[in-house]
Amino acid sequence: MNFSGDVKQAIPRPAVAFSGGPSPLLQGWREFRRSGAPVRFLCFEGGAWADVEGEAAVALRRAFLDGRVVAEAAYAGRAFLFDFLRLVRIDAVTAEEVPMGWIDDRGACFFPVPDGGRKRKRGQQELEDGASSGVEERSDESSSDDTVESGSGRANKAARGAWGKAARLEETDKFYQVVRKLFLSGIAPRAGGGGVAITAVHKVAQGPRSRAFQLQGQLLAAARGAGGGNAKFAWYGAPSADVAAAVEHGFGRTNSRVLGHRAHGDGVHLSPPQSPCTSAMLAKADENGEAHIVLCRVLMGRPETVAVGSSQFHPSSDDYDSAVDNMQNPRWYVVWSTDMNTRILPEYVVSFKCPSLQQTQGSSEATSELRKPSPAARDMFPTLLAEIQRFVPTSKLQTLQGTYNRFKLGAGGSSFG
Repeated sequence: MNFSGDVKQAIPRPAVAFSGGPSPLLQGWREFRRSGAPVRFLCFEGGAWADVEGEAAVALRRAFLDGRVVAEAAYAGRAFLFDFLRLVRIDAVTAEEVPMGWIDDRGACFFPVPDGGRKRKRGQQELEDGASSGVEERSDESSSDDTVESGSGRANKAARGAWGKAARLEETDKFYQVVRKLFLSGIAPRAGGGGVAITAVHKVAQGPRSRAFQLQGQLLAAARGAGGGNAKFAWYGAPSADVAAAVEHGFGRTNSRVLGHRAHGDGVHLSPPQSPCTSAMLAKADENGEAHIVLCRVLMGRPETVAVGSSQFHPSSDDYDSAVDNMQNPRWYVVWSTDMNTRILPEYVVSFKCPSLQQTQGSSEATSELRKPSPAARDMFPTLLAEIQRFVPTSKLQTLQGTYNRFKLGAGGSSFG
């Protein structure tokens, strides 16, 4: 297992139905109306997304711009119907359906949301909104994901305990050893004399969430090029209840509130694999003194730089998918809340005790409180700015305003110099 670079994605097999929310046709109509002019049409065949090319693509684009929601086109010696609302391509002879989608002239992607991963024939009964595809993600049923295979044996389902869909690994398990080494090599230098002790490592069972993640990788690769679909390993830290919820059910909220004014927007913050300590600082210990962080795979697509203290909560344009604090040497990867359950895949939960780290947390929080500006300081500056604007160049005023905005968030230094 290589944690140093990108992770190659497995080939997913997506389905074609929308899940939850408005009816599929209404949702499809809204997306159809929202889209710009398509520049690429793609269909999922042979385990990968492939472009519709030649005259077929020209015919589809013309039909789309004319406002037609179903279009006919032929290529590769076969005739098809393309349903822009349900996002399926239908074989005119066999009635077999496969997923299709498109990318518009703004770079926005319009692809189907995954469900059970089955092909359908026309005339078969479709699932109602929110209905199960027949494959449910339940922790009380046995499946191929209920146990974890490794070179040194199989983790026991009975060892899961409070972690639900996660199986505890034995210390002799090779994956336990790899995750342990990665965690300790990054956190031990920061732990000081207090030391750090791993109390457990759990492997998270996958299922529908993994298929959604794999499909997202394919969609990002289609939109951003091959590198856009590569996954990275990263650490997620949060209070114990949030970690348990993310593992069992999915992310319910971001961890940016734990970072406070140090957050780079309102998104899920994850640290690079070599920096578990950064995320461990967000992992509040439970009543037993244990804290927990999660080693995840994350899809970043094309990130943009977001400044500390920003209130941004979505990409600034269709050109971007995620965020980082620094493009050359990122300390934080940020995934926006709209994508957190399809572009973050929890893999391993590391439970640990580190008294010195908890003391550092307390010190950091206290310092953070001290650095917050007083209401009086916030009230004085706008008056000062109004007084000096006649004598200071516009560029300098903008610099001062930016510094003051960071100061309001508690992110600035002790002075404006």
